[in-house]
Parts: sequence; C-alpha cells; structure tokens
Amino acid sequence: MSYTNITMIDWRYKCTPIRDQGSCGSCTAFGAIGAIEALLRIKYETEKDLSERDLFACSGGRCSDGNTVEATLNRAMSGIATEDKCPYVPKDSTCMNYDRSAGAKITGYGCVIGTKDIKQALGSGPVVGTMAVHESFLHYRLGVYHSLGQQDPIIGYHCITIVGYDDALGAWLIRNSWGTGWGMQGYAYVKYGNSNIDQRGYIVTVNIPPPTPIPKSKCLGIGLLRKIFRRFL
Repeated sequence: MSYTNITMIDWRYKCTPIRDQGSCGSCTAFGAIGAIEALLRIKYETEKDLSERDLFACSGGRCSDGNTVEATLNRAMSGIATEDKCPYVPKDSTCMNYDRSAGAKITGYGCVIGTKDIKQALGSGPVVGTMAVHESFLHYRLGVYHSLGQQDPIIGYHCITIVGYDDALGAWLIRNSWGTGWGMQGYAYVKYGNSNIDQRGYIVTVNIPPPTPIPKSKCLGIGLLRKIFRRFL
C-alpha cells in the first residue's frame, strides 16, 4: 500500500500509558517496548504490559552506559517477560530466567533510513527511533521542537518511539520515556530533519505465544456406539 498521499498519522490511541525510565540509561528498552506493545494492540488487539527491566538487563544494558538498539532488539527476539514478573526499577539488574510465556517477542526487525521510508513504515504502526538530545530538549513543553543551534549543545543520544507525523506541522510525533510531566503528557513533536531524528529508524515484527491448545473432544461415532450397546444386549 502506498502512503504517499497521507499527510498525518497518529498512533497514540494504540499506545500503552507513558512510562518513566528514571535515573537509568534504559531508553532503548522503553523505545522498543513502546513500539512492541502498540503493535500488539494493532495486529492482535492484545494488551501486554512488558518488562523494560527484563529487556534491558538481558540485552546487556547498564544504567551508566545505556545500550544499543540492535542489542535490545536482538534480545527481544528471545522473548520479553511481563511487568508483573519483573517490575521496573531504575538500577542495574541481573538477567533472570523468568517465565516469558505470557509475554511477547519480536520475530524480526529492520532498518529504515530517511523521512520517506520512516513515513512508509509508520503506516503499519510505531517505529523505534533515535535522536540527539540537545540541552533545550530537556525543557520542551509543547509545540514543534527544534534545537537552537550552536548555543544548544548535544548532551547525549536517546531512543524514543516514533508514533506518527504531521506534514502540516513538518514534524514527527514521538513518545518519550520521561514520564507524563515532560512535554505534551510524555509526547512531543520534533521538526523533520532536526536532532538527527530521521536519519534512521527500526521497524519490528511482533508475535505472541500461541494459546494453549484445546484438547480434542472424544466424540463417539454411531458405529462405535452400536458396538458398545451390543455388549449389553
């Protein structure tokens, strides 16, 4: 399907509640799960509360160093536990052998580069994104964000979920993991081409464990019933 003529996409209505990563560089887990949970709602109409702590710890993430998107998505292919099995805390954790059968996993992921391809990918659901964080981004409240040039230094790099775009605003719609007190209740518009946000995105394909098979009923055919009845005649 072509999305050339679509000028706005907004997947917020399919997203789970905004989370807060706190004082831990675990944004890759939050950015990835933000997309995965929404895609499960879109594809399967299934509600999942997945564990960012499980995904971050088991992909080798450390609070002080963060992690790469690729390492995070590679781990997500092995399964992610639910939040009730492994509640989030903003500190380093050990990867545990949790039962992940009630969680979810991705079956693959790919890279999309540039504005056109990211827009195309958003036609099917949210995309895992990355961006440079300028000092002014910390203080964003509403409207379309753009950095302020040389007097606005880059203080780090961040993983977010791109959940839409609006050509009238010339901006991407992103879901952040800094709580509802930041930005537009946790969301923001970021100007196209700003903060390296549209240089690369990641699309993921999702899967949920199949349901427990229902045992086949042992129905008796008429021939077998006649044989049984003859025994009592």
